[in-house]
Amino acid sequence: MGTTADPELPLAGTCILVADDEVMIAINLEETFRDAGADILSAATVPQAIVAARNPRLTAAILDVRLGRETSEAVADILTERGIPFFFYSGQMLSPSMQAKYPGVPVLTKPVRQDAFMATMLALVAKQKALA
Repeated sequence: MGTTADPELPLAGTCILVADDEVMIAINLEETFRDAGADILSAATVPQAIVAARNPRLTAAILDVRLGRETSEAVADILTERGIPFFFYSGQMLSPSMQAKYPGVPVLTKPVRQDAFMATMLALVAKQKALA
């Protein structure tokens, strides 16, 4: 990895968790972030996402609010504890308790355009780098 940022690979040097149980959406997100230079960790279930959230290389995450029958709240808790930036996306609103628990976390509501996913991720990564 070089020390100069490549505008063609704005996510170079990052490792992003994509947690989604809908295969086509997950593949689309993974390709979008990979094309921007990110390494990807994938999870379709809460247990898989918990393991990925603990990965020491992880720098950011995108979480579908529901993974199967469970919410991704346990994953969000781990990310919050570790100081890993993330955002939610869903076809439904966050529950009031999750809104209260994660007040500064961005939430995108499905359907979401690819450029909105990328803009949100780039903003999270830029903010994290500024804090480092």
